[in-house]
Amino acid sequence: MKDFKSDIIHCLKQKDWNKAMKRLKEWEADGSHNEPDFYFLQASLSVYLGHDHNAWLWLWRGLDLFPDNGSLNLLMGKVCLRTGREQESATYLQKGDGAETESALKLDLPVDEKTEPPAGQIRVLQGTMEIANQMNTLAKGLSQHGALAHTLNYYPYYLNYAADYTWSLLKERNTPVMNTRLRRLASDLLPSYDLFHFHFGTSFTLDMSDYPILKQAGKPMIMHHWGSDVRLYSTLAKTNPYAVVKTKNEARIRYHLKRISQYVQHCIVADMELYEYVKNYYEHVHMIPTMIQLDRYIPDYRSNEKPLIVHAPTSPGIKGTRHILKAVESLKEKYDFHFHLVRGVSHEQAKKIYQKADLIIDQLHIGSYGLFAVESMAMGKPVICWISDFMKDHYPSELPLIRANPDNITEVIENVLKNRDMLPEIGQKGRKYAEVHHDMVKNSKKTLAVYQSLLSG
Repeated sequence: MKDFKSDIIHCLKQKDWNKAMKRLKEWEADGSHNEPDFYFLQASLSVYLGHDHNAWLWLWRGLDLFPDNGSLNLLMGKVCLRTGREQESATYLQKGDGAETESALKLDLPVDEKTEPPAGQIRVLQGTMEIANQMNTLAKGLSQHGALAHTLNYYPYYLNYAADYTWSLLKERNTPVMNTRLRRLASDLLPSYDLFHFHFGTSFTLDMSDYPILKQAGKPMIMHHWGSDVRLYSTLAKTNPYAVVKTKNEARIRYHLKRISQYVQHCIVADMELYEYVKNYYEHVHMIPTMIQLDRYIPDYRSNEKPLIVHAPTSPGIKGTRHILKAVESLKEKYDFHFHLVRGVSHEQAKKIYQKADLIIDQLHIGSYGLFAVESMAMGKPVICWISDFMKDHYPSELPLIRANPDNITEVIENVLKNRDMLPEIGQKGRKYAEVHHDMVKNSKKTLAVYQSLLSG
């Protein structure tokens, strides 16, 4: 344990952030980390990296377990001043008085300046599951429109999406003890935000027991549904002959929708497919398309001499990956092309692969398109995707996706390979479509309008 601590302090003093992060993870995995210094050093690393809100969360977690620790209290008091929590700061500073001279953890932390958030801003916290970078993207867009927007992520997967607050609950169970801690967190975050925007049927707690707390405090809430959290096979199959869903327990989905909508009256979905699942539960359903930061996606219409086809099977069953692989194996007997299956890499690494593709295959079962297709179109890449007749009627007529399903995927890919000269034009239309319908700046403004209507009501 002492080796971990001294190594981490040395790394922080040498500004070797990556090694400090690695050693902190090793300390946690070792199981000997449950002491105040672990939380202090995690918070210190966050401060050095400029992640003040995440430092606040690490200190909050430490103080929830060790409320009288002087070093944690002192640093928390200073971090509160940097995160607009001036009223809370004084109590922590008083409890931490003298800890700086007594502490063995001598670090020169840049925490003595005070930060004042601009007056009049709408303060929004999104959480607690990042879906395809949408929380982070929306927060960026909202900030461009003058809102103070932060994100809290409990489920940091390998894709490495950014968040203001991160607390990995991937290995935590839905227990009374855990939910009691998370209710305390919800109560302590309440004063810092005007509105709470939840995603994928989540909330601060694992059992939804925080909803009454937020409602009693008069804080507006919005739920943003994304797909498998609400998708009902019985509904999807009515309009989609190739329907496949991730969650087959419809009673559980309906129970969650009914329970959430007891406390949350406003819901956001991306399109009519998702609207069909939630329309009978929420008082207000707002349709706002998914969004991306367009300047992070540079279109490239160049063709490879040997075509590169790319597929990313994040959910192989839903994506129809087995049909795609079967089609690819069949076509390789007649055509010369590369095929890349993208999995287990970060979002940024995946984007570099997509950028080189001639053709991208999304999914063959859902009947609507998601973020993968949007990102691909923004990069100027033609996309094969199953769009049901129902959704085709509800999408803008200029949607340039190449439609395919499990029955005809081989023929569709073959037609593309035979007619490669059509791909640049499809790619250009895709980029234009993304600019018109999926721009972060435009769609975050629509979301802000929903917030303003809730706060003024």
